[in-house]
Amino acid sequence: MLFPFTPSKAWRVTGLAVALLGLGATASAQTRVLFVGNSFTHGQYAPALNYNAAAITDVNFGLPATNPRAHDAGMQAAFGGVPGIFKKFTTQAGLNYDVHIEAVSGKSLEFHHTSALSVIAQPGWNKVVLQEQSTRPTPTNRGGNRQLFYTYSTLLEQAVHGASPAAQVYLYGTWARPDFTYPAGSRYAGLPIDSMAQDLRKSYQQAFITNGRYAAVAPVGDAWLRAITADVATRNPYTPDPSKINLWASDQVHASKWGSYLSALVLFYQLTNVDPRTLGASEQAATDLGITPAQAVALQQIAYQQVTSPTTATTRPAAAPEVAVFPNPATNQLTVQLGGLTGPVGTVRATLLNMLGQVITQQNGSGSTLKVGLAGVAPGVYLLRLQTAAGVSSRRVEVQQ
Repeated sequence: MLFPFTPSKAWRVTGLAVALLGLGATASAQTRVLFVGNSFTHGQYAPALNYNAAAITDVNFGLPATNPRAHDAGMQAAFGGVPGIFKKFTTQAGLNYDVHIEAVSGKSLEFHHTSALSVIAQPGWNKVVLQEQSTRPTPTNRGGNRQLFYTYSTLLEQAVHGASPAAQVYLYGTWARPDFTYPAGSRYAGLPIDSMAQDLRKSYQQAFITNGRYAAVAPVGDAWLRAITADVATRNPYTPDPSKINLWASDQVHASKWGSYLSALVLFYQLTNVDPRTLGASEQAATDLGITPAQAVALQQIAYQQVTSPTTATTRPAAAPEVAVFPNPATNQLTVQLGGLTGPVGTVRATLLNMLGQVITQQNGSGSTLKVGLAGVAPGVYLLRLQTAAGVSSRRVEVQQ
């Protein structure tokens, strides 16, 4: 599975933090999380823009106008946005999260590497979320620059882990843009909204496969597409269906309050392992934002489905093997079963890496079933990468004593 996420029932019930590199954590221990991005993170419009800002830290708030990270002239209040909604979820779930946001409108990860390393490379982050500018991960013929995305996401991951080796770094997979799809002459004109979504997904897949040190990709954009295909959300906001949620704001670029809410739900589940459906119809952020109980429950269900049971296109390249890994958590041995291959399996290379990308153990096998020994492997969370002639698949696994 390309986006590794298999929350155990115990995690969903208790909300206990995952052990990293053999270090345990309790529900009362504070988790410091940093969100890095632009307006797709801080939100562009009320009510999301400044939502719950008093409960989080906007590290760019109050910077002088000469600082490149200073707020735009029309945005002088502290940001809340998706991190503010995320924080409200963690509070209701009984989690102790210290949430920080470092977001600058319109900027890329290249900008943050140039201008915000003093924040991003601080020691002590437990989790860091990296959100790239919305078009940079698209192909060159669509106006993007995938190589810059790969380069600067990797440099930021390295900066985080250089200062906080046990930190979990996540990529925030963003949504497709109607303004690039529906108007005549736009970059994806004549194609469905799915096309840009698929291009974004491919880039995040490639970044994850190439760099084994990311904890996961938070599939926010894929959750938006799932909401559309499930008839929860409108497909074309230029001709909206009034019976459905509109995830986009009136500019057909940024998130509406519903889009910000769904984005925060996906990130909440991905980062905390707490089932978003447990927030329920009376969830407070939804009430504050003017989202109806029925809409809140529908979006919670979409987030749960996307993170727990992602689509085939979300989880692996088309030719890569389907993977079943059990038991997970494991103690002495993992059993890996490969499926979905039309030809001979050939040699299978299984590599177990820690969250720093260091190889813990590696072995080769053949056939559709492989046993991976865990003797001498310390308890913790690892990435199991499986490579065959057909492609690469990965799963996050937990080793217990």
